[in-house]
Amino acid sequence: MSRVVVNEIEAKVGNDITFNDTVKIDTIKGKTAAGSIDVQGEGTATTNLQQGLAKAWVHFTGVTTTAIRDSLNISSLTDTGTGDTTVNISNAFNNDDYACVMFTNATSGTGDGDFTNHYTGGLFSRTTSSIDHTAHNGSAPTDAALNDLVFHGDLA
Repeated sequence: MSRVVVNEIEAKVGNDITFNDTVKIDTIKGKTAAGSIDVQGEGTATTNLQQGLAKAWVHFTGVTTTAIRDSLNISSLTDTGTGDTTVNISNAFNNDDYACVMFTNATSGTGDGDFTNHYTGGLFSRTTSSIDHTAHNGSAPTDAALNDLVFHGDLA
């Protein structure tokens, strides 16, 4: 295997550099600013890579013992009552104006229930490093088997 070590690669003609195979890389960082990587969309539109990524997500159960099944950037859960869970974020957001999409279903493995999600305590229950979530089956808080939260926003 050959190895070329350089500080900078410049296109000989134009601005495009083409690779004929898979590019393996550990870190991508914007040249103008660290968070300024644009990705070409389906047409001519572009989107900012960092803004389009989920910054945290969690899939957990609240039945019997509240427990994380899988997650990204979530440090822990705190069971604060029937159907109520505080989701603690490992790497905090820049502010508390991030978006959080929630899904809850099933009081057991059968997928039953007519669930809705709530921010416990309203707007003031979210901080840069946690959010309080309540699962309701009908009008009553209920421990749910399937809970998913996905977070989008700017990390600190």
